[in-house]
This record gives sequence, structure tokens and C-alpha cells, in this order.
Amino acid sequence: MKVAVSYKDGEIYEHFGHAECFAIYDFDLDDMSNSTKKLIDVTDRHGHQAMADLMKAEDVAAVLSGNMGGEAKATLLSYGIVPVVGYCGDADTAAESLVLGRLPIIPSGEGGGCSGGSCGGCSGCSGSCGDGEGGDCGCGGSCGC
Repeated sequence: MKVAVSYKDGEIYEHFGHAECFAIYDFDLDDMSNSTKKLIDVTDRHGHQAMADLMKAEDVAAVLSGNMGGEAKATLLSYGIVPVVGYCGDADTAAESLVLGRLPIIPSGEGGGCSGGSCGGCSGCSGSCGDGEGGDCGCGGSCGC
């Protein structure tokens, strides 16, 4: 099973359409030790459509990101790709947890996956939230943006 994660410095990046890198994990569900990870630089692509097209070309089943707009979600869903949003923290751990069924699915509109409804101690929401205007990285709190 292939899972893509918006990625920066080992963490889940806060926004799908503004990511500069994606980690593509190819999990061997029969033997997790045979799973692979590759990083794809996407600085030459801009916007959710370009990112969604890449996900389709990479044949991923799900995309994990801190936040994602409705149009991006709809595009991924139209490609048969499941968008999973509202998370921050270590990308490797989150991707593996997702395929093992250990990453809790957050109902739409209920904030993020970090404990206590805010980022707490996770570092996946450092820096700006894509547009530099501050706000919510999808983790349910202000996250210091």
C-alpha cells in the first residue's frame, strides 16, 4: 500500500498544496520490514491540482497532511485517493500508523490529531502556515503560526 505524506524535516508538513516535498511510503503489508520510502521534491509544482496529479501518477492510496482545502480533497477523492488531514508530528510514525489502522481518523470539522485539541509538543506546525498569515495548521490549535 502506498501512502504519501506532505513532508518537511521528517515531520508532516502543514499544508498539502504548499508542500515542497512528499515522502512516498510503499508498505509491504505482509512484511513491514520490506517497506520503502522515497522523497520527491515538488518545488517545481504549484497548487493542489499539480500535487493531486503527482499522487495519482505515484499510485498512492492515501495522502496524509496537516491541512488540505476542500477542492484538493475532492480532487484526490475523484482519483480514488483518500485524504487524511489534521495531523502533525513524525511522518514515518504517522504513515506506518495509518496503514496499520492505528492512526485515529478525525471526523471532518473536529480539529486535529494532536493531543488536547492543540499541537501540544509536536513540531509539525513550526513556521508559517503556507501563506505566512498565521492561523490553523490543521492540528486544532494555533500551533504558533
